[in-house]
This record gives sequence, structure tokens and C-alpha cells, in this order.
Amino acid sequence: MFNWIKRQRSSRGFGIHSPFAYDFVINVLRERCLYYAYSNIEGHDNRLIYRIALHLHPSEVCCGGMIYDFKNDIPVCDSRTDRFPFYIISKSAGLSSFTLISPQYVAVFLGIDNDKELKDRFEGMKNDLHGYGMAFYNPHRAVIVADKNLPRQDFRINF
Repeated sequence: MFNWIKRQRSSRGFGIHSPFAYDFVINVLRERCLYYAYSNIEGHDNRLIYRIALHLHPSEVCCGGMIYDFKNDIPVCDSRTDRFPFYIISKSAGLSSFTLISPQYVAVFLGIDNDKELKDRFEGMKNDLHGYGMAFYNPHRAVIVADKNLPRQDFRINF
């Protein structure tokens, strides 16, 4: 019960001191406003992936061993050159074909509550963040932002 109360408070930004983490939780993970492209996007997980991609401007999206060039599909709001690959990891995407192509990345795990292998992969990648990067997770899905400019922190959040 205490964990649920603590997770509810941090899900609204209370107790989150990192400016990046606060902004990411409030404006990306917990965003409830409609985005302009939502009429073309079905499902909570797909909308979450879209919000993360809009916020972080990935260099490419990797899903199930396939690499999709995402630069033209997401409007670039800044001139950042430090964009990382974005991995979508789920049982349907095929875990056996998954390999990291960069030490800095963004990874979204979908359906970790239904698959032990997927949950173990998330835990392994989270534990491999040596001194940098943030992990945001709940019982159903997780997001890892492995950026060397971020301090090492974990957040259990409802999103």
C-alpha cells in the first residue's frame, strides 16, 4: 500500500528533483492532452511511443531488428545533434533479434508484466546503466533513457 501511495505522488512530479525527469514525467509519460496526430494513432502504447519520440527526437527507431529512419517523421524543434537511437522492445518485436547499436539510447519496453524474458531484459539493461541514465517503469511498461548527461536514477511511476 505504501509503494502505491509513493508511486502516486511521484507520478504527479512530487519528489522528483531532476529537471529532465520532472519534465519527462509530467509532459510526456503522464500527458493527457490530445496531440495533433492522435486521430491517426490507435492505442495507449502507440501514443506513448509517439510522445516520447516527439520529446526526444531520436535519430532512428529500431523495432524487431528493423531500423526505421525517423528524422523526417518527427518535427525537429531544435538543432540538437546528440540524438540517440530509439528501441521499441516487446515480445511481438522479437527479443532474439535485439542488439544495442549505441551506448546512448532510448528504450521502451511494452508488456513486461506478461513476459518474464522481457522483464529480465529490462532489468538487465537498467542494471547496465553505469553511472548515467534514467529508468521510468511500472508493472506494465518501462522507459530507459541512457544519456551520459543524465544522473543515474530510477523512477517507479504510473503512466
